Amino acid sequence: MEHILDTPEFMRTLAQLSEETGRPVSKLSEEAAADLKEMAVKPGGMSVDMWDKFSRWLSRAYKVDYLPSEVAALRELNETSGLIFLPNHRSYLDPLVLRWVLEQYGFPPNNTLGGANLALWPFSEIGRRNGIVFIRREFRDDHVYRAVLKTYLSHLMEQRHNLEWYIEGGRTRTGKLRPPRYGILSYVIDAFAEHPENDVHIVPTSIIYDQQHEVSAISAEEAGGTKKAESLSWLYNFARSQSRRMGKAYLRFGEPLSLAESLQLTEDAEGNLRPRLAVPKVAFETANRINAVTPVTPSAMLTFAVLDNGDRAITVDEGRAVLQPLIEYIQARDLPMTQNVVLDDYGPLRDTLRNLVQEGVVTQYDGPTERVFYVSLDHQHEAAFYRNTVIHFFLNRAIAELAIIQAAEDGAEDVKEAAWQNAVRIKDILKFEFFFPATRDFAGEMAAEYDYMYPGWQEDRFTPELVLAEAQQMKLVLAHRVIGPFLEAYSVLADELAAAGDAQVEQKDLVEKCLKLAKQKWLQKTLHSPESISKDYFVNAFQLAKNYKLVDGGPGVGEQRQALAEELRTMVRRIDDLRHIAQASGQPVLIVGGRNG
Repeated sequence: MEHILDTPEFMRTLAQLSEETGRPVSKLSEEAAADLKEMAVKPGGMSVDMWDKFSRWLSRAYKVDYLPSEVAALRELNETSGLIFLPNHRSYLDPLVLRWVLEQYGFPPNNTLGGANLALWPFSEIGRRNGIVFIRREFRDDHVYRAVLKTYLSHLMEQRHNLEWYIEGGRTRTGKLRPPRYGILSYVIDAFAEHPENDVHIVPTSIIYDQQHEVSAISAEEAGGTKKAESLSWLYNFARSQSRRMGKAYLRFGEPLSLAESLQLTEDAEGNLRPRLAVPKVAFETANRINAVTPVTPSAMLTFAVLDNGDRAITVDEGRAVLQPLIEYIQARDLPMTQNVVLDDYGPLRDTLRNLVQEGVVTQYDGPTERVFYVSLDHQHEAAFYRNTVIHFFLNRAIAELAIIQAAEDGAEDVKEAAWQNAVRIKDILKFEFFFPATRDFAGEMAAEYDYMYPGWQEDRFTPELVLAEAQQMKLVLAHRVIGPFLEAYSVLADELAAAGDAQVEQKDLVEKCLKLAKQKWLQKTLHSPESISKDYFVNAFQLAKNYKLVDGGPGVGEQRQALAEELRTMVRRIDDLRHIAQASGQPVLIVGGRNG
């Protein structure tokens, strides 16, 4: 390892750090060597085959579903280009699933960047000998560690070792893709820009599961619980939990993204590359490509049906009434699916429902006249986790529904223009939750949704009265199921923010208070969705308020907070109107008394 840090460039870095910190270069060099020893892989010794056998045993709860043609194409690309696999992160098993599939096609083990919190002896030593690069979770202020990591990643790329890390930075708490972390990606792009002659391709990678053992613990954390620290006893219990069969793990690869082409797009008028400009573009493009290939699973569809039905259970026939138009929409959009499904008494949907019941995500009650299903308060976040794996496919539809209902109920003279402005505003409010395209692309996507919802909507005859009349005939209404819980959580936080007047607020205190308040509101039946009792949603709502400069306080900020709170209350009220429409179209929705008039 010594020569990795023995380069003129790294020595210049140490000299600069010495000037900035006043510490001797010799001490910084010792610290750097210790950091490298902590993170570097140690090829040899422990058999790779033994590690692979252990990995297959640990992931024994799943059968892996993948497309051989995708893996074969990547193997061919890898002959001329280094690869960086950037998967989403839903489970501790993600690296094992990816490793197993790549092994079938002769890929050498990736150098996988993993959290140092999982470096539990003796598995830490075994992992290092099999390509795992253990890195600290937080090192923003440790400049020596950052320099060592960047240098080591540059070394691995120069040696054409394939890399792998999880761009979200940690496992998703809600099921949907989290905002990407830029840190490691920025190091890699900087290193590549110094030696761009050998192209490297990023491989967007989607991994999802029929069901997951971890979701129960993740959901408890999301509702305000404390995360349990990893330990040997935790690892033992995790390994034991994999004894039950949990269905399939689905692995899909998006279109590879060339770093060379991405950097060329940042070239200035003088021909200079600006690699830092490429970092957010590459990150968001990777996230969009992951979302694009994530398949719709039976678990996702079933949780769509059983969530957001108020506090009433539904029958199988009522579930079919929800799913039939949803399946037609999926087919019309040609969205990726794990398999074709039909709404009969047998098949994947029925099997998945039985599994969800067995795992306690969905509760079944066999009454004397009907068998009914519902999701209890304690399992709302678990069910939402599975639904949210594919929620991005229905986001534009949900925004279109809310935007045009707002325009119609406001009596807009130009419904189309008002609907567009409303859609842009909703997009801006949800920008910390979802990945949105550029405005021009978003406009095209909205137009396509309205063409599907209201054929002929571009005609001049499209009036508020016509919108409301045709809305009553819609068989598919998704806004309350897709964006309703987010807007409701945002509304809770905005109300608390407004109650603070002009005073400064702190994120931790406000989020903790909102978690308690949202649960109170649910028990009082003034909160429609218990999914809105979400730490992640409240944190993102706070980030939105911070983006609007509403958290630091000051003269007049209270009025701005009140305006945001009223705007969100209005949106939540319009979401309720869409629930009424869903109810009228035959979808089972209970309107809880009090708020809806």
